[in-house]
Amino acid sequence: MNASPTPLRIWVDGTEQRLRPAGRFTIGRTPDNDIVVIHPLVSRRHLAIEWHGSFWTAVDLGSTNGFYLDGARMRGLELRSNQRIRLGDAATGPLLDIAVTPPVAPGAQPVPATPSGPMNHSGPMSRPAQAAPPYVRQSDPAFSGAAGAPHLQALHQNMSAVYQVSPDGQIHPQASPQRQAIDMGGSARLSIGRTPDNDIVVSDVLASRRHARLLSTPQGLAIEDLQSVNGTYVNGQRISRQMLAEGAVVTIGNSDFVVSGGTLIRGQAQAAVADGLHVHTVGLNIDGKQLLHDVEFAAGPGTLTAVIGPSGAGKSTVSKIVAGAANPSTGSVTFEGRSVHAEYEALRTRIGMVPQDDVLHRRLTLRQALRYAAELRLPPDMSTSDRDNVITGVLAELQLTEHLDTRVDKLSGGQRKRASVAMELLTGPSLLILDEPTSGLDPALDRQVMSTLRRLADAGRVVIVVTHSLTYLSMCDQVLLLAPGGKTAFCGPPSAVGAAMGTEDWAEIFAFVAEQPDAAHHRYRSRNQRPPTRPPSLRTGSPVRPPQTSFGRQTSTVSRRQVRLILADTGYLAFLVLLPIVLGALSLVIPGTAGFGLNNNDSLGETVQILVVLVVGASFMGAALTVRDLVGERAIFVRERAVGLRPGAYLWAKMVVFFVVSILQCAVMIAITYAGKGTPGPGLLTSGAIELFVAVAFLACVSTLIGLAISAAVNSSEQTMPPLVVVVMVQLVFCGGLFPLAGRPGLEQLSWIFPARWGYSAAAAAVDLRQVSPGSPSTQKETIWDQTVANVALAYGAMTIIGLVLIWFTYSRLILKKRTL
Repeated sequence: MNASPTPLRIWVDGTEQRLRPAGRFTIGRTPDNDIVVIHPLVSRRHLAIEWHGSFWTAVDLGSTNGFYLDGARMRGLELRSNQRIRLGDAATGPLLDIAVTPPVAPGAQPVPATPSGPMNHSGPMSRPAQAAPPYVRQSDPAFSGAAGAPHLQALHQNMSAVYQVSPDGQIHPQASPQRQAIDMGGSARLSIGRTPDNDIVVSDVLASRRHARLLSTPQGLAIEDLQSVNGTYVNGQRISRQMLAEGAVVTIGNSDFVVSGGTLIRGQAQAAVADGLHVHTVGLNIDGKQLLHDVEFAAGPGTLTAVIGPSGAGKSTVSKIVAGAANPSTGSVTFEGRSVHAEYEALRTRIGMVPQDDVLHRRLTLRQALRYAAELRLPPDMSTSDRDNVITGVLAELQLTEHLDTRVDKLSGGQRKRASVAMELLTGPSLLILDEPTSGLDPALDRQVMSTLRRLADAGRVVIVVTHSLTYLSMCDQVLLLAPGGKTAFCGPPSAVGAAMGTEDWAEIFAFVAEQPDAAHHRYRSRNQRPPTRPPSLRTGSPVRPPQTSFGRQTSTVSRRQVRLILADTGYLAFLVLLPIVLGALSLVIPGTAGFGLNNNDSLGETVQILVVLVVGASFMGAALTVRDLVGERAIFVRERAVGLRPGAYLWAKMVVFFVVSILQCAVMIAITYAGKGTPGPGLLTSGAIELFVAVAFLACVSTLIGLAISAAVNSSEQTMPPLVVVVMVQLVFCGGLFPLAGRPGLEQLSWIFPARWGYSAAAAAVDLRQVSPGSPSTQKETIWDQTVANVALAYGAMTIIGLVLIWFTYSRLILKKRTL
């Protein structure tokens, strides 16, 4: 039996880990492990590898998702030869390669360690030994360089190269016991990014492929952002280039680096990470009304906290302040030792907020919805397969893998809520906040959701849930009971509520708290010493998160999603197809045979009536196309905006798709009209048929903006119909085709604000209406219908101005659509 452990080498997804000499190593998601693997499927403390006198063993540490060998879940495994196992999932979990070096017999030559690289079960794959760079464990102390010289030790999630800064200011790799120094050609800079070809690899889904650059200057270390999507932060502030002072915290994605003694070390101090969430004497006063009174509680990693209380107790308000979505009037919130509000932009990706309303498009499959969400939330340089891997891991943790291709509206209430949680887990947050996730669910689904939250907490996250359901509070580590007015009535483990409140009957407790909030709060304060009130640490600037991806990419993603939504709703799609057919057929009902030709005395203004049908039809199609869109997905937009969606990109994407759809509808309507009534004669610049189509299609596009403006202004889909009817009727009256408007003071000027008035004018000029229908009463005084360049320019200019005003109004409503307390 060997007294000392045999050499061991470990790779995570092909990257070798530098191990200290020891007989036990732990693997998990938090920084206190020897090997850190930050992945949704990996628990806080997932796996231990231990020496048992003559062999190594891998032992599951009670992880949520376990580890797998050849597809089978294992509780323990003897490592007498090279093994390849997966963490969390048999097919998609992080890959762990373990190479075991046989013991050396007395007098024999040592056997070299297995070359680095992926392995099969019989042994390693062929790969040059020099391909593996030197690695160190995250918690190792800084390596010392030449006497008196500063040095750089970069430690990151799963791998870290060790470098030394020489007195001449150049950065060189430092020699390790496993390998000689790599010649970097005297470079004074190191690249930081997500992919392995960087000098410092940050295996974080929020890190860009080329994220930042670490520089050595005569003044010391500096860091420069390489136009990354999610930004580089120093002490919570986004920077483009900055010198790094002692103690500075550099944040890239969800990863922190601390400058210590000229060294950049991966991770905050262990105490700060383990500290979790602290809410310090938070109070909120709005317009003289006190909504929260000195709310105080703490939640460590791996805990589930329920926030409960009667209506009006401020439960959702607390959740929004904890999430950083609202600033407190007094007190502060810290997470992992850092102020949530003062350093919000650096911490925002570590906080996931699941609102009460579902934030998934119900007509999409779960795969489609999460793919679009991943495009909006994850860096654009991630491949589709990389994003799919993240999605697969998240769904596996939430036990939704089998529903990947199920439409969201076919999922149960509990499954839809878990799907909303999946949206947040895409970015790997370590603080997850849920607002009423069990609202409207039956007891079975209620338990299902709470069990899911328990598993999410057990994986090492801080989970806060606002809930009215009291059935499964025993699953929580602590309960925060708020009385009306935001006053704390109880805070502690559920098992302690009886001793604190005099009863374990929650119905009695709620009745007492609702009827006597001040007495409940006083009783709590008498048992708990009142902490000193802290001044708030507020975030400066806009509370809205900065965009994560470019305007063009967001526009592309939202546009493709909108097209998918239209195609996925067969009823809506049928309506869009049939509507222009019906409106085009209406033009054929108009009596007469002249069509767009010269109207004789018997035609009674046939062309005038045809244009009324086309113009009002275009106005109705455009507005009806969009009037329910924005209000119908407002909850989704609010959440997507919070994680980086630009309102301008969102609106522009909607406009592009709906413009195309409305133009296609107009083409169908016009084609039917031309087939039954013939085509107009020569136009001003080209054929009258083309110019009439352009005029009607342009009006339809402006009308889609009317629908979007209505949708942005109302508060529910039911409220859209009255203004839509009014708009269509008013446009019918003021288009000018039913009766003359010219020369009627007040009425004529009022008509100028309606796009149908100018759309009819452009259409009339296209067919030369005053010439082909001279006997119609409407044509006698309408000089703006003359086929002149000035009239056409006036008509299109007026419609453009109206359209721009509508865009401005809609955009202003979108940027004002914040969650209210």
